[in-house]
Formats: sequence, C-alpha cells, structure tokens
Amino acid sequence: MEPPSFIAGTGTWGHNVDEALVRDQISSLKTLGVKQVDTAALYPPTNPGQAERLLGEIGYANVGFLIDTKVLYFNQGTGTLTAEAIEKSVDQSLANLGARKVNILYAQGPDHATPIAEQAAAFDAQYRKGKFSKLGLCNHSPEALEEWLEVADERGYVKPSVYQGQYNLLCRTYETTLFPLLRKNHIPFYAFGPLAGGFLTGKLTFSTGPYDLKGTRFEESDGNVFGMAGRYWYDKPTFHEAVRRLSEASKASGVEMIDAAVRWLLYHSSLDGTNGDTVIIGPRSAEQLDKYATALKAGPLNEKLVEVLNALFEIVKEDAAVITMY
Repeated sequence: MEPPSFIAGTGTWGHNVDEALVRDQISSLKTLGVKQVDTAALYPPTNPGQAERLLGEIGYANVGFLIDTKVLYFNQGTGTLTAEAIEKSVDQSLANLGARKVNILYAQGPDHATPIAEQAAAFDAQYRKGKFSKLGLCNHSPEALEEWLEVADERGYVKPSVYQGQYNLLCRTYETTLFPLLRKNHIPFYAFGPLAGGFLTGKLTFSTGPYDLKGTRFEESDGNVFGMAGRYWYDKPTFHEAVRRLSEASKASGVEMIDAAVRWLLYHSSLDGTNGDTVIIGPRSAEQLDKYATALKAGPLNEKLVEVLNALFEIVKEDAAVITMY
C-alpha cells in the first residue's frame, strides 16, 4: 500500500481564501505533489461560481493542474441532474474556467427526482461532446452507484470512474457500505473532509465560548453555511468524547492532534494510493498547507497510538452513519 496523494480543494476559495492566496499557493501545492484541483459550480456556497472564476483568471490549468468540477447542486438535489440542468451547469463552469474541457465532472449529490437512467444519459451526452474526461459521483449511495454502473454498462454510456465522499478518522461508514463495491469495480475514492471540517482540530470541543471560535469554521454567526453542516454532523456528545480521547492519546505519544488525524488517514486507513485514492485538502493558509506536508513526511504512527485511534470510531459509529446519507 502507498499513501494517497493530495488534491487541492476549493470549497472556500472566493469566500475566506482570496485571490492573492490562491496565486501564492501554486508553488506550495506543486512542492507537495498536487496535480489536481477540485472545485464545483457551487463553490463557495456564499458566492457560487467564484472558485471556478478564480481558477480561470489565474490560469491554474495553464501551469500544469488538472481541473475537476461538479454540476450545480442545490435544493437537496431536486431537478439538478436533468439533461437541461447538467448542460447549463457544465457550459457555465467551462466559461468560468476559461476551458473547453475538465478532467472529472461530478454529480455532486443525488437527484432523487430524476431517474438515474436519465441522469446517466445526460452525462454521457456531455461526455460525447468532449466536455470532460472522466465521470465522477459524489455523496451517492452504494445502491445508486451500482444502478448507475449497470445502466451505463447496458447502454454503453460513460461509467463513473471516480467516487468522492467524506472520510476521516471519525467518519468511516463507507469502509463497509461502499468500499467493497468500489474495489470490485476498480473505482478510486477521493476523500474530502480529512479533518472533519476542522472538528478534528479540537477547537469546537475545547472552546470555552463563542469568542474562541471567531475566525474558525464553527464561528457562531448568521449565515455561516460552512459551520452549519459541520455542527449538524459532528457537534454531538459522542464526537466530542472521541476528540477528547484523541487529544489524550496524541499528547501521550508526543504527536499533535492534527498530525495524528492526518497521518492515520494517510498511513492507517482504508485509503490506498495504489488504487488511485486521494485526499482533498483545503488549506486557508501556507501554515495549514505545511501541516499536511509535515504529516506526509512523518510517515506511519506508532502501533499503540494507531490502536487507540482505530477504536474511536466505535464511539461515534451510530451518529456517523448520518454523515454519508444524502
């Protein structure tokens, strides 16, 4: 097994990551071995499309990065994966990026109102027009993925060849529900949320009040769309207990919490670089990016700490199941 590679995530680009930082990160990302950038028509949720526009204006594709994007997803997905909606979103994304084609085009989430056969046909039509190289599914159930694969196989459509979902030390439901299907079909897994949206930093668990959370994803303020999802998924007693145990075990081993969480993901999780698995990282500063580089260089954790970290999921297992349901 090899550690998964990194992909740059742009979920907050154009929100709290400005153009200057986006430019400055180019050399640092390349040093880390990053070759792909993950974006979406929705990014950032506070200003949809701005992340794509920044990538286009700065010219990330012109300096060696592959660009992946996702069809616009809103209203819990209803009607977002019709043929008309897909074409409209793809064309706008290509215009934003200043590109004729993207590397991976994702269905960001399920559209339960549109039959999968229609969705598959619509994506295939865009593929035949040369607008993307690979089809990806994101946040879809194993059952939906399996149906999509069957439809594509029967009708000769482009098949999903990449799956993206949330996966980290405390979000491991996919290991039993999805990974067997992915491995059977040789589909790599692209993991987002390696630090659970910042929850694994311990800032929310150990905060003493709202002031401690200012400037973080969990800041208590109106319209904090990033924090709302994170709190819905992770702000529960079981998860806080797991973070406290993570903190204790990390200190006992002389390792920072963030370092422990990232190194577990890289070297001790179900991700495997030889399968093409990746980890999507979205650092908001050079300092945050350095932490990922440090974790990669540090290598595996000691066995005693790994044993403790592996056991944390049992504490949150029931609550964690909700995170992968869309």
